[in-house]
Amino acid sequence: MLRRSFNITLIKNETEMREPAKRKGVLIRAMTEADLDRVMAIENRTFPNPWRRSFFASDIYRPDALCIVAEDQTGVIGYLVAWGREEVHIANIAVAPEARRQGVGTKLMEAAIEFTRHQQAENIYLEVRITNTGAQKFYRRFNFVPTYIRRGYYENGEDALVMERELD
Repeated sequence: MLRRSFNITLIKNETEMREPAKRKGVLIRAMTEADLDRVMAIENRTFPNPWRRSFFASDIYRPDALCIVAEDQTGVIGYLVAWGREEVHIANIAVAPEARRQGVGTKLMEAAIEFTRHQQAENIYLEVRITNTGAQKFYRRFNFVPTYIRRGYYENGEDALVMERELD
């Protein structure tokens, strides 16, 4: 499968995938079912309307998906789920509150962009709450630009800003 070969490539050289500057010893690797308790703990602490465990469990086996975790000596501290072929959708990304602003999200986004290139997709996109200006600023660092608004996208009726990046 294409996804499996990508994951093998992704974790082939663990030294390259470690966070060198900020949070030491961070490894980006494929998500497994054994990670789901910790993933759900982060998900529930991060989002007002968290995904169900079954969403993560099914995406792990989705052939066009990238499901990865960031792990340090304490365990899983972040994750990212993306899928697609012609275009890649970052469906979910989160970092544990105690691990934020330490380069973990950057490593996850870099892996998603690499996955997009591997898929030979033309672009990568995501939705972010219109009020989450901190996340919007973070995504801009990776050359994501706002493209349009999805009205009432979130369960509470809040709009989502769709941001995307064209790959060269």
